[in-house]
Amino acid sequence: MPHYLRLFLLIVAAVVPLAALQFMTQHSLRQDRVSEVRNDTLRLLDLLDAEQQRIAAEARQVLATIVESGVPQAGSPSCQQTMDRLRARYPAYLSVEVADRQGRVWCATDPVSLGIDLGGIRTFQSALATGALTTGEYGLRDPNLRPILPFRLAYPAPDGTPGAPPGGVVTVLLDARWLEENLGHRPLPPGMEMVIADRQGHVVARLPEAPDAIGQPLPTAMLQAMRAARGARSVAVFDSGGAERMVASAPLDTGTSESMIAIGIDRDAALRPVHDAMAFSLALFGGVLLLTCLGAAWGMRQFLRVRERMLETVVEKASVLESTTDAVAELDRSWRVVFVNERARALLPDSGSVVGRNGRQAFAELMAGESGRTLQQAMEHREAVEFETQGPRSGVWFAVRAFPSRKGLALYFRDATERRRLEDERTLLTRQLEAERRLLTAILDHLPSGLLVAEAPSGRIVKVNDTALRLLGGPPPPVAGCGCDGAGACNVGACFGDGRCPLSRALRHGETVEQEDMPYTRPDGTTMTLAVSAIPVRGVDGRMTLAICTLRDVGERKAMELALQRAKDEADEANRAKSKFLAAASHDLRQPMQSMFLFTGILHRFIHDEQGQRSLEMLERGLDTLKGLLDSLLDVSRLDAGAVDPRVEPFPLNSLLDEIAASYAPILESKKLAFRIVQDRAATVLSDRVLLGRMVRNLLENAVKYTERGAVQIAVHVQGGRTKGDGARGDKARGDGAQGGQVRIEVSDTGIGIPPDQLTRIFAEFHQLNNPERDRARGLGLGLAIVQRLSAILDHPVEVKSQPDRGSVFAITVPLAEAEAPPAPAPLIPSAFTGGSEAPRALLVDDDAIVLLGLRDMFREWGYEVLIAGSTDEAVTKVQADGRMPDVMLVDYRLREGRVGTEAVRRVRAMAGRDVPAMILTGEAGPECETDAAAHGLEVVRKPVTPRQLRRVLERAMAKQAKTAEAMTGAEDERFPL
Repeated sequence: MPHYLRLFLLIVAAVVPLAALQFMTQHSLRQDRVSEVRNDTLRLLDLLDAEQQRIAAEARQVLATIVESGVPQAGSPSCQQTMDRLRARYPAYLSVEVADRQGRVWCATDPVSLGIDLGGIRTFQSALATGALTTGEYGLRDPNLRPILPFRLAYPAPDGTPGAPPGGVVTVLLDARWLEENLGHRPLPPGMEMVIADRQGHVVARLPEAPDAIGQPLPTAMLQAMRAARGARSVAVFDSGGAERMVASAPLDTGTSESMIAIGIDRDAALRPVHDAMAFSLALFGGVLLLTCLGAAWGMRQFLRVRERMLETVVEKASVLESTTDAVAELDRSWRVVFVNERARALLPDSGSVVGRNGRQAFAELMAGESGRTLQQAMEHREAVEFETQGPRSGVWFAVRAFPSRKGLALYFRDATERRRLEDERTLLTRQLEAERRLLTAILDHLPSGLLVAEAPSGRIVKVNDTALRLLGGPPPPVAGCGCDGAGACNVGACFGDGRCPLSRALRHGETVEQEDMPYTRPDGTTMTLAVSAIPVRGVDGRMTLAICTLRDVGERKAMELALQRAKDEADEANRAKSKFLAAASHDLRQPMQSMFLFTGILHRFIHDEQGQRSLEMLERGLDTLKGLLDSLLDVSRLDAGAVDPRVEPFPLNSLLDEIAASYAPILESKKLAFRIVQDRAATVLSDRVLLGRMVRNLLENAVKYTERGAVQIAVHVQGGRTKGDGARGDKARGDGAQGGQVRIEVSDTGIGIPPDQLTRIFAEFHQLNNPERDRARGLGLGLAIVQRLSAILDHPVEVKSQPDRGSVFAITVPLAEAEAPPAPAPLIPSAFTGGSEAPRALLVDDDAIVLLGLRDMFREWGYEVLIAGSTDEAVTKVQADGRMPDVMLVDYRLREGRVGTEAVRRVRAMAGRDVPAMILTGEAGPECETDAAAHGLEVVRKPVTPRQLRRVLERAMAKQAKTAEAMTGAEDERFPL
């Protein structure tokens, strides 16, 4: 055990008993002082209680004396004079009041009390009823005064008749100031307080005086302890504002029964003398202990100083050896170990206590086998040696240096295992890298693409594979970007050295180039097209070190691309020619068809017999079929020409489906097919109402066409998103109203189905199933072709599933809208049908006389006065001559002399000074007509149009004029005729 530890234990053994005795003595003194303070508080509590009882007894004596003296019966002047004399004799905290039976004070020592009504006070009524002395409770008559304690006694009536009711009540009021006046002049111990409280625990008096404390409640813990005492005086300790106070209290059932008294003293202040004595004693004891320890330490220091000097030399030598990074061991001439540093102990197993042992045994890891013989020779010849050896047990490699001397042998060694491992790994990696280099060289030399590698930033070409040499027709310049000395070098430079080629851009700007086609002329004069790619290679520090360039001969691909492009151009030209032909043919056929529709509609008034009506119905059905064929041709030509501009907005889907169902109800009933619409819930979609309606109509028409029995169904499934009710008013429709959900519209039937090999062909133009005789009443086979084109325009995917003889299901996926569709405008009746006194006037302009006559007769049938014209100038002249502006205009777009109908509309509107409702009637298929009409705010009606459709568009135009702010609905006739 060290000497300083022994000295420390000796001091502790001597000091601990003394310290324990000192602490026990101080604790006993403190407990005695606590008992003394407790007894003092109880004694003072008894004194305060006795003083309070004495004051209360004096008050009762005064009360009895006044009643017995007959002063209250003497009358008001005499009684008041007596009270004035008593006021001068009685202390300030004592006052007297005399009240009649009703409680009115009519005589008092304090004039302020005269006239006060005491009749409602409980103790007043008790004294009046019992005739006995009644003691009240402390209370406040005036918030600005001190609490008072009343003593009441009834006095006899003035006539003195026995048995008569009392004449009133005499009250003696004891002010709580009695505590200050009687005890305030007496000195109290430091930190002591005297408190009197009422029955509710509110402070009524306090010493030392504290006005702010009057009326405040006692601490809850103190109040509960006083009420729980049940007649006994008690002493308790309370925490008051962070300081402990010792409080002696008397509850309600001791002393004056209407009050509680308590005396408190600051515990710390009371115990301060004891604490001071204890602190002095402990300080004295600590000083003695400190001097003892210092003396012992000085003696021990002197002893250790001599010992330290003896070890100083050894420590200095050991510190030098310990500070070296090598493990060090020293052996004497007899191979006995005399020194081992910490590094050696850590490296060699079981070397912790080898000092004094034989080194051959202690360091068997170093001296086994050949290593031992080497060290033996070094010791004998006194020659330094250096070698590496592996420990037979641990397998650790040691790098050993031995330095012999006259006294023995010094060994310096370190762990060389990690270095040996790294050297082995480096050797292995070198072999692997060489193998990979050979493999990479073989791969590069046999790549189908040419490869060049250039250093950065010098641009020196360091690698060129055989394919690159073959493609280039010779070696590239040694440095990318060098000058051109000959034709071949210039050609190579054009690829690699002029600053615009991919390799130069990669070297100079760090640019990555992918598959850039470049023409190249080889040194032998042959030309080719190379696809050149280049990429910079950066080191770990981010700096560019290399640039790699690849070359591919793409001459064959370029030739193929040119051939494909020529074929595509020819196909596009043929498609445009087809579209132009279809548009021209449909336009030329629409003019006579339009007149046929108009005159057929007029004939209904003049043909009444059944045979004539059937013939007229067959004629209309044939016209409808012909119109459908022409509409399909026109739609395909417009879609191919890019003349359809979708107007995407949110709208309620169920309203569109209801319209479609209503239009197909008659034909479904005629074929006796069941039909229904199934919806998960109402949904608002984001699409073009007209184009989406055309898609659904075409699918529904196909379903009806190819179904002879069974059912046709439209199912709506909402996938994701949230849907509000169709009646809700949403925000203004926006193009970004989609909220991520989708609506899947499925049109299914139980018809003939589609063979699997036909599923990819049904969307082709003019392709029909089960119609080998080409019945034109079943269409041209353009319905699904139009659906496919509209699907691409609207980005509404279309899917089809079918089983032969069981039916088909076509599905359209439409985005779900976040914004609600604006409510449809209320239908308005045009002025032509309001029953006004004057018939509306219509201006009809068309360069086809037959169509113009048909329009005139039709408008007259509808109740219009009609002006007709074949050109713009004629229309303006007739309006000027008539003197009355038209109420509506229907104008053909292409008029004579290269004029257009929008000019006639503009000039007539200028004459009228207002926007007269107008429509453009045309057979044009191109976008020019729609663009011009939209610029003038006009609807476009496509020929041929049935009378029913024309009248509906006319009503819309009149409604739009009446309410221009309302959104135009039912625009289907404007873009795709029914």
